[in-house]
Amino acid sequence: MSTLVPDYLNVDYTTIISRIKTQLAASDTFKDFNYEGANFTILMELLAYIGEMNIYLLNKIAQNVHIETADIYEAVNRNARQMGYEPKGPVSSRGTVTVSVSGVTPNHEYQIAAYTQLESSEEYDSATIKFANTTLYSETPTGVGAFTLDMIVKQGVVTQLTGYTGGDLVDNELVLPANYAYDNDIDDDYPSLDLFINNSKWARISDFYDDLSILQDVQDVYQFVYDRYRRSKIVFNSSRNVPTADDSIRLTVLLSIGANGAVGANTITGLPTQFLYDVTGAAWVDNSLISVTNASVTTGQADAEEIDTIKSNAKSGLHAQFRNVTVSDYISNLESRSDVTVAQAWGEQDIAPSGNVNEFNKVYLSVIPTEWGRSTVHTADTWWNTDWNVSAATLTPSAYDTDWETTLKAYIAPRKMMSAYEVFSLPELVYFSFEFGVRLKRLASLVLVTADIENKLDYYFRAANQNFNSIINFNDIIEYLLDLTNVSPTDNFKNLSGIRNLNLRDMDVSAVVSELNSNNDYPQYVESSIEYTGENQLRKIQLGYNQFPMLQSSSVVINEES
Repeated sequence: MSTLVPDYLNVDYTTIISRIKTQLAASDTFKDFNYEGANFTILMELLAYIGEMNIYLLNKIAQNVHIETADIYEAVNRNARQMGYEPKGPVSSRGTVTVSVSGVTPNHEYQIAAYTQLESSEEYDSATIKFANTTLYSETPTGVGAFTLDMIVKQGVVTQLTGYTGGDLVDNELVLPANYAYDNDIDDDYPSLDLFINNSKWARISDFYDDLSILQDVQDVYQFVYDRYRRSKIVFNSSRNVPTADDSIRLTVLLSIGANGAVGANTITGLPTQFLYDVTGAAWVDNSLISVTNASVTTGQADAEEIDTIKSNAKSGLHAQFRNVTVSDYISNLESRSDVTVAQAWGEQDIAPSGNVNEFNKVYLSVIPTEWGRSTVHTADTWWNTDWNVSAATLTPSAYDTDWETTLKAYIAPRKMMSAYEVFSLPELVYFSFEFGVRLKRLASLVLVTADIENKLDYYFRAANQNFNSIINFNDIIEYLLDLTNVSPTDNFKNLSGIRNLNLRDMDVSAVVSELNSNNDYPQYVESSIEYTGENQLRKIQLGYNQFPMLQSSSVVINEES
């Protein structure tokens, strides 16, 4: 039996022409034919061109059949859905606005309607960044007629989509005119959209469950998805109710700007003309009696998921099967949140392999938030940067925000194994500083080369590009800097081509770290870099389970050497 497997990748333009010539040479008519300059050669070249194009398309199709090798968004999105994962569209930032009211009539009911628009003092693309609450808030003050309430708001311009009917559905789907805010968690009390059929609100679900579902008797349901063509759409299913041609469809949605929609503390202060309604007195409250502000930065914003993120989340979700058992299960579950950039998990076998019973069934978790601050992880510093991925001032995490830690615990609770319990450990940020010696080519500029070295190290140490418990190999860092093909999406670091030779002359670390040894134990040995008096060599070091690498701001020194 033949075990030959066709190798389509080797069948290119040149190979096809060669095979045609070989085939023709075997016939009596063409065995002595001279193809150079002959008209017949044009037909051969055309056939080879068509053949190569078909082979290219065949390989492209084969490549995109499987999610591991797919490189087209449409194929990755489709494969992820087949694995049970729903790719996310743009996610709006979220925050808490404190509403303070005084001088109103006691014992009257006051309401803030859902989807009331608020404005911040910050802008994106020359437009004010707006927010809205997505649920109704109600309060009945007593005493002197003053009250304070905390209101959850999401970034987005409130948009009413009307005029649709069931007759507009195509295959039970309604494609929307823009990409609207997706939800990080559709099971909480703060939706990003509401859908009404004939003024009756329908429920959004993540999947159309089978007959075993507890929702089997709930028929008025829909899905809000981000499809393979990067479009937001509403999906109904014939196993449940589907709007008829005479049914009206109305949606209230948030037009989101995704990752660009975060604002700083005390910036959401703009009220609409009609904000607080006196239900009992049937009148709008004068805005002079009301003040609003956000004590913390808004968080959780994200652009629509791209190919690499979808691949990672889809495979992790498939392996986890909606439960957290392994380290990768916890990491993928937490990193699926837009307010978490990187997550880490470790347990008793990592820190107590000798069998410390106090560590049994304990799972330690540590996370790097998308934004540092009072809404996520408090820092001992008075400073934090809303775009902290660009290395800036040193941060020292001091505590998880209580509400955020509670939110994270509630988020992972549905996947909890019965015998395990989770403990959140603060991340320890390990800052690195470097001193390089560089020799330049004759026409290279030291200023431009220095700037590109700093920028490329900034990109290397961005949170999204790093992990907890990572191995730091300084030789790899040098190779990374000198590799001109390794670039960022926004910078090709072209001035690094002017480097003739690059050497790492000195480095320092802000924390106690461990060096790898032949046994690969953890911890290997711990010794401060300041106290180390041995041979000065570029050795691999291992960060601890809760240690995360960062670049010390303004600490990259580049000296030109002759």
